[in-house]
Amino acid sequence: MPARDEAERIEPCLSALLRQRNASAGDERGFGIVLVANNCRDATVPLARDMLAAAGIGHLVLALDLPPHLANAGFARGLALDVASLWAGRAGAPGLLLTTDADTRVGPDWVSGNVAGLSGICGAVAGRFAFDRREERAWPAHLLARRRLEAAYEAALAALAARLDPQPCDPWPNHWTESGASFALTLDAYRRIGGLPAVEAGEDRALADALARHDIAIRHDPAIVVTTSARLDGRARGGCASALRQRCVERDAPGDERLEALPAALQRMVLRARLRHAFSTGFHPDAWERQLHLAEGTLSRLPQPRFGEAWARALAASPLLIARPLRPAQMKAHLAAARRLLAALARASANGEKIEPVFARALPQNRLEAHV
Repeated sequence: MPARDEAERIEPCLSALLRQRNASAGDERGFGIVLVANNCRDATVPLARDMLAAAGIGHLVLALDLPPHLANAGFARGLALDVASLWAGRAGAPGLLLTTDADTRVGPDWVSGNVAGLSGICGAVAGRFAFDRREERAWPAHLLARRRLEAAYEAALAALAARLDPQPCDPWPNHWTESGASFALTLDAYRRIGGLPAVEAGEDRALADALARHDIAIRHDPAIVVTTSARLDGRARGGCASALRQRCVERDAPGDERLEALPAALQRMVLRARLRHAFSTGFHPDAWERQLHLAEGTLSRLPQPRFGEAWARALAASPLLIARPLRPAQMKAHLAAARRLLAALARASANGEKIEPVFARALPQNRLEAHV
């Protein structure tokens, strides 16, 4: 866990974590906490050390004064995970790494839920977060409305993706959140990707992307929920608070890149599903380079013939997959169309019909394009 000047929040955060230890694996000696406090100027470090020492739990609190180019959440989280991986590796048993934030309170079954999720074929588990209700009530009305709209559209797109590109490890219901507030992975998975990618901000999304590139399955479990700060004056540059503050000022600024126009989102889902299928039945890189309008060699010269690596390269280079996130004013029409499509798919499934013709009937292309 990274922390910076979190004296007001570190005790509730650690209290919630300390309530987990009996659920870790039936043996509290297998549960420990690593906290990397970078450039703190308040009482975060002594509060954390006193609390963890009194609890009698294995812990390490690193208080560091880092130079500006390293004084960020990405470096601190990466160092915490690296230290935890060494600690877990010495224990001898298969290790699990869980990460959260210092302004977050995990639920009472957070550890047990993540342990259960990592007990099968998944190498990682991404939980959801809910904002602190008391702090959220201080938001301006337009920000609350935008949050509800984006959450509804994301849920609709996730439901469509679960139908068009189903994953055994990540069945519906699921979600699309990949946040440092609640993320878990096996020690083996962490070693396979070479540790947390070195980025200043967005290290949680970078971690999920690295796992995907290595074909390490992630379960997006909607039952794992943590409560995190809804403040607008966050500690991490480029973090959640910064995004919320920007949306307060720029009311109609585009949002998350995955919240794109419905036709584009559907095309992305279908192409991803077909490419995934090709890797299991016979992958012909030259044909896929032509289909995705990629430069010669983009896929045929892959160092590792993995679906995840191929898809990541396609996302980065294909003009068909350029992300164009919607603005809130555009999103309502696409949400309504997504819901109509889900209802049509449900009816077709119940009647034993093929789902392909449903798209032509359910997507009002002309009206959607007017809102893009």
